Amino acid sequence: MVAPIVIELLELKVISDSKLELSGTLNSDTAQAELSQHFKRLHARLSKHRGGACEVDLRGLKLANSSAIRLFVDWISSAASAGYRLIFHVDRNVTWHRLSFDVLKSLAPETVEVVGLASVPPNQLGGRG
Repeated sequence: MVAPIVIELLELKVISDSKLELSGTLNSDTAQAELSQHFKRLHARLSKHRGGACEVDLRGLKLANSSAIRLFVDWISSAASAGYRLIFHVDRNVTWHRLSFDVLKSLAPETVEVVGLASVPPNQLGGRG
């Protein structure tokens, strides 16, 4: 089991050089600054392998404020310039995931893949539809 890095209410697990898991909340300046440094170090490694990919599991990250979302914007821009892909695993039932990741994907559609936003067919919504 990978030991998590705890930054206030944020938990970061570095599963491998190309896979991260984030959970908790990301809404403090301290957590954002520290996570930004992790993203920059990961970017430096990934930049050496043009055409590679990094998977980021955000399903456990229940809250991120607007300035925290900027971290993802900056990382996407850097990844697009460096030629590697970012694959974000999200939970469509988490409001900020649903509202943010289609927009983030539109910034660099060749760079960003979002897994988990697909609509649920009406017959799977408990009879509502």
